[in-house]
Amino acid sequence: MLTTLFAKKGQIATLTTEREMKMRKGQPLVTKRSTFQCRIGVNYDNIAAVKEKRAEGTLPAENAGLPWGEWDQFPYTIKHKNEMYFRCTALRNNFVPQTMYFLDGIEIDKATVQAMCLASEFKDSSDNEVFTIKVSSILTVK
Repeated sequence: MLTTLFAKKGQIATLTTEREMKMRKGQPLVTKRSTFQCRIGVNYDNIAAVKEKRAEGTLPAENAGLPWGEWDQFPYTIKHKNEMYFRCTALRNNFVPQTMYFLDGIEIDKATVQAMCLASEFKDSSDNEVFTIKVSSILTVK
């Protein structure tokens, strides 16, 4: 999987991931499956939006480094607490991400899931230029 991702440096990739969600106490386990597009292997400091935010003062003038973990293979993978994470650059194009939620293998709607999960599972991340995903959660790369 990582070899395929490393080969896509600077390219757009369509990823499908699946992971267990963080549930409220006493709630059954829900699995989230997402299909989305992102750019692979992009240096954060070279992203146009990051340069703009630094110029206008929204971001610090200098990169402060990773807020957690350490680079394994820059700018692809980060190691943290015995887990490997893959760094993706957000892509704002016409691709419509797909998200499905499953309880005991049966698809359920987002409203039902929101009542069962921690609020942090649904925080707004539209302002982020990069995000990380656990390598173990990646199902497919296209």
